Amino acid sequence: MVHDKKKPEASLRRRRPYRELPHTADLAWRLWGASLPELFENAGCALSATLTDRRYLRRRATREVRLSAFDQETLLVDWLNHLLYLFDLDGFLGRDFQVESLTSERLKARVTGESFDPTRHPERTAVKAATFHQLSIVPVGDGWQATVVLDL
Repeated sequence: MVHDKKKPEASLRRRRPYRELPHTADLAWRLWGASLPELFENAGCALSATLTDRRYLRRRATREVRLSAFDQETLLVDWLNHLLYLFDLDGFLGRDFQVESLTSERLKARVTGESFDPTRHPERTAVKAATFHQLSIVPVGDGWQATVVLDL
């Protein structure tokens, strides 16, 4: 007697929240989230992981972020560029990202982390900006998927 093992459904499989995509000159990320807020949170994690090893970041300070834009794609780019602004301003890097409210045109979030310390945080890839090149946010069977390209 042969028992047929069924594969788990896609929505039940654990999926990494982001992964790097091959790109010729810049850096591209494919992001996932069960919801749009989770997708935006995972985008913040991917950006921090691009800049340093997130495991070494401590939860020392929190920044409130409020943004508005014309649509959710622009909001995603503005979100990432605001996180880069915080890094450029005083070296602040987020470890934890909590999107408190999100509509197609507004975002309210809390970012917890600390300022970059070269003695504890390895430098990874310098990022100039998030771009609109190949940008997409689409619903998938078990949530949302986005592609974003970072200019290095």
